[in-house]
Amino acid sequence: MHRSILVWSALYALSLQGQIAHGGAPIGWGAPDPHPALVPSTELVAIAGIPEERGGTGEFTYGTQRAVSVDVLAQGQWNALPDGGRACRYSVKSPGAVMLSVQFDRFHLVEGARAFLYNTDRSFFIGGFDRSNEQAGGGLATAVVPGDAVVIEVQLPAGAPAGSDLHVSGITHGYRDIFHFGERGFLRDYDPGYQSAACHNNVICPAASAWQAQKRAVAMFLRPDGGGCTGSLINNTAQNGTPYFYMANHCYTPDPGQWVFYFNYESPTCLGSTGPTDQTISGATFKSAYYYDDFCLLQLSSAPPESYHPYYAGWDRSGNTPTNQTVIHHPLYDVKKITFDNNPATSYTTVEGIQCWKNFWDSGIVEPVSSGSPLFDQNKRIIGHMTEGAQTCANAATTYTGCAKFSASWDGAGPTTRLRDWLDPANTAMTLNGYDPFNGTPTVGVKVSVKVMLQGPYDSGTQLMNSTLRDNGLLPLTEPYTGLGYTHVGGGNAPTTNAVLSVTGSAAIVDWVVVELRNKNNSAQVMATRAALVRRDGLVVDVNGTAPVDFAAMPVDNYFIAVRHRNHLGAMTATAQALSGTASLLDIQSGAVAVFGGASALCTIGTAKCLWAGDAVRDNLLKYTGANNDRDPILARIGGAVPTATTTGYYVEDVNMDGVVKYTGAGNDRDPILSNVGGAVPTATKAGSVP
Repeated sequence: MHRSILVWSALYALSLQGQIAHGGAPIGWGAPDPHPALVPSTELVAIAGIPEERGGTGEFTYGTQRAVSVDVLAQGQWNALPDGGRACRYSVKSPGAVMLSVQFDRFHLVEGARAFLYNTDRSFFIGGFDRSNEQAGGGLATAVVPGDAVVIEVQLPAGAPAGSDLHVSGITHGYRDIFHFGERGFLRDYDPGYQSAACHNNVICPAASAWQAQKRAVAMFLRPDGGGCTGSLINNTAQNGTPYFYMANHCYTPDPGQWVFYFNYESPTCLGSTGPTDQTISGATFKSAYYYDDFCLLQLSSAPPESYHPYYAGWDRSGNTPTNQTVIHHPLYDVKKITFDNNPATSYTTVEGIQCWKNFWDSGIVEPVSSGSPLFDQNKRIIGHMTEGAQTCANAATTYTGCAKFSASWDGAGPTTRLRDWLDPANTAMTLNGYDPFNGTPTVGVKVSVKVMLQGPYDSGTQLMNSTLRDNGLLPLTEPYTGLGYTHVGGGNAPTTNAVLSVTGSAAIVDWVVVELRNKNNSAQVMATRAALVRRDGLVVDVNGTAPVDFAAMPVDNYFIAVRHRNHLGAMTATAQALSGTASLLDIQSGAVAVFGGASALCTIGTAKCLWAGDAVRDNLLKYTGANNDRDPILARIGGAVPTATTTGYYVEDVNMDGVVKYTGAGNDRDPILSNVGGAVPTATKAGSVP
């Protein structure tokens, strides 16, 4: 939020597709890399220390840019593909990084070629990028990938002509886990050591219910130098969706063609701290700015697509005093927040001559990286942007925030120093409402029909699962996963009825499960979840006991589909599946649909493919001995002292799901865990395949 004088440089023109991905996956995705040692690599020297701010400017940074020169196609490892095509891979490593992004100064692919970037654990990827992603300047800047090494993979179709060219000129070494990759399992034993203040309001919270359209205009951007801020899409009088982006001048550096803009980075829950990071646009061009108004206007390299649900915020240039004010922002690179001042703003001028609105916040605060976030008035129109000041939760009522006035930036010496030439060329409108190019049209919704078997209750004789929990009246009427600490995305809590539980035969309910829809370009990212029921015949159904699982808010598209159970290892489809409003059966239990991780991801009993039983501590790992093993909780559940004791009820320690927790004797819950880790070596483990 500290301002500095900047030097303008050469600007980039528009391209077509920003960083929007175009489907596909890296070679062999869903299984470990069979030849990791064959991938050539550049390894940079380790960076010592993590600066709290950059060079006395007060700017809170997430990383630092490092120069590197790699001709990917000349230096990479080439391999033939079964379909006659070829693939080239090259890795860049920056020790100690928690995430990396890549800057290509030459990014050109021939027709049909695609590029992907992924971490060495092969649990997260971005892409595919094709020739339409090339910026007008010839390059491309990518979003971040977790970890300290990134693999660049280029796939060429059979018979592809020569002419592709990928050259890396730099990487950004991220030393702060701003996207909480550690919490999401992509970083081992990593604690970021900081977070935004506890008194912030997530934009999904009830307090923000009236701002669900305006929040879609706000985005965070990351620069390759390791800095970033907040800004917003803004409407123009033509209302044609031109992607103008309004922000603070003190956040500008003369390389916007290498910036990455993150849309809809927000938590799906009121108290959550993580959100999706896949909706990005790479690159922008400079339009206008003025140091003494601290404003800057860019034009993004492409308009956000319909799937991003973009909104172009309205504005008011009258300069009239607002009765209340609202800021939507990304403090400390956190998920999107909203902050309220319930009293009229007052005017003041900074020592640098910037005309500002003075705000004392009644709910929420602002912090570094909130700079440039739009200030809305009571009519939900932009009247300025955040310029100076930051609070703690304790001093918000006495320490003000200064927001540069939108009205002061309207006029200027010429088009490159004022707003009106871009937002209202005729200079006739005093106010303009927001523009929603897709009119908030609801998504079509998709339905999922999937079939799985649970090893614990599976009976090879009947080739069905037992419904013992239902038979004994032990199944809860409400899904149990929220109570176990599972975080649903986009809903998922769903009660059932006694009528459903009264059904007998092969359609009798066995237990609750969770169905996850995951990003087609990044199988590790959960897009939406639903609690559902699994029947004896393995069919996963909605809470009425017969219908497919309904994701009413998700658009028709391809998704990876994962099924999770409270004490079994989950399973996920090996490839993204096409989903629509009409469900097609995805039969995992018969092997008709391949799963992520290959054959070992499921337990084979006769002809049935089952989810592995025994994950009593719910950590995606079967373990018989040692710390956090799955055996000890069984003993603890029955009292801990008498191993022959039993406990009846609905418990995760009931591995075989017969309604009785047993540590010894016939039908006990301990032996399946030992059997599933190998049976002979009790110190062995079995990891789940779902990332």
